[in-house]
Amino acid sequence: MVTSGHIGFEEHLSKVVPSDPKPSEKVSQQVLGAVLQELAIAAPDGCLRSDLLRRVGPGDGSTYSAATLSKALAALEKAHLISKRAVYTGPSSGGRPPERYMLGSHLWAMVGVHISISHNRLHTVTCTIRDLSARLIQSQSRTLAEDKDWAQIAEQVGDFAKQMTMQWQDGRSDARILGVGVEVPGHVHRGKVMEAPHSGWKQAAPLADDIRKALGGGLTVVLDNDVNLIALREMYRPDRRTRAEDGAVVAVFDEGVGAGLIVGGHVHRGHRGAAGEPGHNAVFVDAGIPRLPGEASDASRTTGTYPTFSDPCTCGRSHHIDCYAIPERIAGELGHPLTEFARLAGEPGYDGTKLTPAGKAFWTAGAALGHGIVSLLHAHNPGWLLLLLPPALAEVELGTTPLSRQTAAALYRQAIETAIDEHAFSSTGFDARRGNPHLEVRPTADDPAGGPEKAARNAAVRVLDDFIAHALKKDECVRESSVDAGPAAPVRLDERQLAKERQLALTKELREILKAYDPERLLRAESLADQYYTEEHGLLRLVMDKKLDSQSVRELWSSSFRPSKLLVDDNKLSAFTRELVTLQARWNSGRVAPVNR
Repeated sequence: MVTSGHIGFEEHLSKVVPSDPKPSEKVSQQVLGAVLQELAIAAPDGCLRSDLLRRVGPGDGSTYSAATLSKALAALEKAHLISKRAVYTGPSSGGRPPERYMLGSHLWAMVGVHISISHNRLHTVTCTIRDLSARLIQSQSRTLAEDKDWAQIAEQVGDFAKQMTMQWQDGRSDARILGVGVEVPGHVHRGKVMEAPHSGWKQAAPLADDIRKALGGGLTVVLDNDVNLIALREMYRPDRRTRAEDGAVVAVFDEGVGAGLIVGGHVHRGHRGAAGEPGHNAVFVDAGIPRLPGEASDASRTTGTYPTFSDPCTCGRSHHIDCYAIPERIAGELGHPLTEFARLAGEPGYDGTKLTPAGKAFWTAGAALGHGIVSLLHAHNPGWLLLLLPPALAEVELGTTPLSRQTAAALYRQAIETAIDEHAFSSTGFDARRGNPHLEVRPTADDPAGGPEKAARNAAVRVLDDFIAHALKKDECVRESSVDAGPAAPVRLDERQLAKERQLALTKELREILKAYDPERLLRAESLADQYYTEEHGLLRLVMDKKLDSQSVRELWSSSFRPSKLLVDDNKLSAFTRELVTLQARWNSGRVAPVNR
């Protein structure tokens, strides 16, 4: 089964590998995906054929044969998904010169979209057209209408992307778009923007589906948040092979702190997409006195001097890292607007021997972020950690002068390092720094053009990553086998027990979906089992019997609830059904299993 969102990918792949190829051209989609993945890591430089023969394999440490690789390269080149050029290294010694294979061609492009959502600025959208190596072809930005309704935003974004793709394809009937990637800040999950659960679960906005509809259907649209996409971009760099498979990216923006987690070489998004949100961790920090690790700390604090740091987070709670560590709060703490942050960061941290207000504010903010990073190190133990900071904080040299002569920005950075040295358990701090004295720090782009364009580039890379995962059969889609299973073999008792445990795991996940959506709004003080007992068993049969669609859910629900709140809300019914279809795909692929298995 291919989910509706990935039908565009399946159509692309069907052009590369026809349903009835000649024996000499037959090649599996997994081989195509493995070749594309290797070329994506090496982009834009590409790989020699000899490099591909050494590196491309099924993922178990082996490599594909030369004949298999040749068929894959020929199929991808015929479909123009890759191209090649001869490499001339000197005077010819006879024979064919070596060839370098490159990702993409002039006939393929992908769309990367950055949506800027801010509580104190107008929403904007930046739409870019890029080749398959993520190099920029076209870029445009526009201001969105002042409307916080996600359906309205989706319509505007879809129309904008449609105009740009039509311009790029104008006059070229064979030009094709691989897909559309959309970057948006905050909590997203499987194409939906999730509402804050602390205020009571709300229906998620199906932003990816709505944008696909605005585009006219057909194209695959993928959605992810900003820091997950930065982490994904780190996994498509040539030095990926020299870094640990488990890593982390922590990014500090003007209005929040986010993180992207890499587990086993893939972005880890968590059960419902909320993994990597350190900005909402609670911290309780005192300004203290700036110090190097091991020096005495003064935890005294004057009450009433931190009105901005003590203001609630955007989610409504207090004492979150986002209340301290971000430029907006630091500037506000010092009584200045965000536009003056760079100047404040350059102020002295000390006035003689006395800590300045700027020094105190920046140290407090850095200490809060440092404690959050320590928590992440303990939970994840990454083999590397990249810290992205605004340029005013990133472009600082540590350890060159005494703390008493440092700028406020340097105190912010030292507070992070001191928190790690004082509180990180065992080797976690050493691992994250890769043996270096300090964390790896890079500046985030703060210019109005470069920042959004880089974010849109990362969204385009997510399209390529999803397409490769689809070809490798490592996404949510499961292809139904056309081979007859034959007579059933006797089932051993341990297999019966495993099947029973899998069904219990499926039931547990189904209950979580019912609890999250609460289709008839019945879950107040009553337990879940009392309210949806009959429907739970009916949905289990639909999931396990492969008869699940909107109509089957509608029929089940209409027999239980008259009138029904779910059936009068088409958007909620569609979202509920999509969640069930995704669960069914995971069940069919064997990814729903007992925890201890």
